[in-house]
Amino acid sequence: MTTERRSMNPLTYRPTQVAKALVAVLTSVVALLGLAAATFGEGTLATVGTWAAAAAVFLTPILVFLKKAEPWIGMLDGIFPGAGEQHIED
Repeated sequence: MTTERRSMNPLTYRPTQVAKALVAVLTSVVALLGLAAATFGEGTLATVGTWAAAAAVFLTPILVFLKKAEPWIGMLDGIFPGAGEQHIED
C-alpha cells in the first residue's frame, strides 16, 4: 500500500523565496492603490496616493533583492526546516 502525503508546496519553494514574493506582491498592491488614489482622488488623497506609489515603486527592488536582508529573511529556513520538500512514503 502506498501512502503519499502531498505538500502544500508542490513546486518546492523555500520560505525565503515565498517571503520575497509576498514582499513584491504587497508593494505592487500598494503602488497600484496609490496610483488609483492619485488618479481618481482629489486634494490630499491624490497627494498621498502619489507619494505612496512612488515609495512602493522605489522600495520594491530594495526590499526584495537587498543582499543584507537575506540573513534576516533566511532565518525563516531555520524556523520551518524541510519546508518545500516533497514527502512520499512507500
